[in-house]
Amino acid sequence: MTIGNGAGVTSRLRPTSLLPFMVWAGLLFLHLTSPSQVSSALLVGLSAMLLVAYAWARSLRDRVTGQRRVFGTWVVAGDQLREQFTLVNDGWLPVLWAQVRDHSEVPGYRADRVETVDSHGERVWTRTGTCQRRGVFRLGPWELHMADPLGFFEVIQHYPETTTIMVYPRAAHLPEIELPRGRAPGREASSERSAMETVRVGGVRPYVSGDSLRRVHWRATAHHDRLMVREFDREPSGDVWLVVDLDAEVQAGQEAEATQEYAVILAASLAARFAREGERRAVGLCLSGQRPVLLSPARGQAQLWRILEALATAEPASGIPLSILLEQIGPSLGNGRTIVLITPSQDPAWVAPLLPLMARGNAPTAMLLDATTFTPPRGEQGALVGLRGLLAQQRIPSYVIAQGFPFQPLDRIRRQRRVFKTLPGTGRVIQMEVEEEV
Repeated sequence: MTIGNGAGVTSRLRPTSLLPFMVWAGLLFLHLTSPSQVSSALLVGLSAMLLVAYAWARSLRDRVTGQRRVFGTWVVAGDQLREQFTLVNDGWLPVLWAQVRDHSEVPGYRADRVETVDSHGERVWTRTGTCQRRGVFRLGPWELHMADPLGFFEVIQHYPETTTIMVYPRAAHLPEIELPRGRAPGREASSERSAMETVRVGGVRPYVSGDSLRRVHWRATAHHDRLMVREFDREPSGDVWLVVDLDAEVQAGQEAEATQEYAVILAASLAARFAREGERRAVGLCLSGQRPVLLSPARGQAQLWRILEALATAEPASGIPLSILLEQIGPSLGNGRTIVLITPSQDPAWVAPLLPLMARGNAPTAMLLDATTFTPPRGEQGALVGLRGLLAQQRIPSYVIAQGFPFQPLDRIRRQRRVFKTLPGTGRVIQMEVEEEV
């Protein structure tokens, strides 16, 4: 028997086995054909047990409700995922056992649990788990399984609600990596003037029609006895492009210890580094794979979260090797930029498309993931050595990242959160504030 229970929740009551009913039918037939005190007593006793069990199961079906609540729908890899479950029993009969069966997709996280609830009572508990890897995952649906004390009937409540959570990649500290800057917007003062306002004033000139009044230099205007406007140098710190190679044909390793996961962490770490106060460089992202992404360079925390969101859902795909990717995006990268290539590819063919980019004032750097050190491995160590030699000939800096690289969180911050604690003896649930480091 199945009924609705609001918000798409369905409750189903069914016998756990047909054997008790077959015995009851046999006793009834025996009592009708050859009545005796024994058969009569057994029939009455079994009938009473079935009726009590059914009434108890009906109470569980109609009077017990569950609720699931998640604290936050986005977290960073390594953070704690927390959920609160609530069981409410409005009936006169207690819930001797209620089993939560979770069907969530979050890797390494299950909310399965068995609880009891008194008559007209409520049970609240919190389930926590560590988000082991980045990505977009589903919480729910889930089921609540209950039964009468005799085990004749089972009640299954199905809760179809789902919640999507995004687990962002965690940025790491990369102290040994120094990136060159493109020549056009480098640190030195540029002889070129910017059409946009920047933080660096390059001089003044006479006002011409179309100039913004915001640029008027009033002291120079008074000195020259005519309107003078400011000129701005080009931004002194170069923009950065992060190019992440997610060609499935060159990836190695598996799960968290895979080249694509290392590539995502490296890209997230560099993006976070440029967003910090000391750098303030505009950063863009070019991402191949199942969902190609091309984000133009921009500054600020909003750009950082856009990059992290793209990296959170990134997955490898075959079909576009790095050499072809660079040829396709080359015109979009602009001039005078820093280009960071993150790739496990040992194919020297992708070096050639970098030469036209360098001729336009771009400064590339290669972060090479040593696929031979991952399990299962890919490629040959000699090919990686040859690739680094070729890059050195073109004066392109390169860094090698092997499996087991000691990624350490870029920043550790303290935060407060609420937790629920059940007092021993009384079973009372209280709320507490705890402080943790993430």
